[in-house]
Amino acid sequence: MMNVNLKAELEAAAAAVLRQAEEADGAYGIPVDPDVADFMGAFREDALSLSDVMEAGAPVEQEEAADD
Repeated sequence: MMNVNLKAELEAAAAAVLRQAEEADGAYGIPVDPDVADFMGAFREDALSLSDVMEAGAPVEQEEAADD
């Protein structure tokens, strides 16, 4: 579980990033601390895993070994 103080700091930093982004209107990039970016969802992994595919019953293609 996230420390309450840390969460408050990350929320404040995220709000500052959003304000800067609104002011910049896409004119330039905004440097963001990796921890703040992660908190904002920048590194969220939403890709399907092999187990997700297997549970869904979808066929899985296997790579063929190269014949040398």
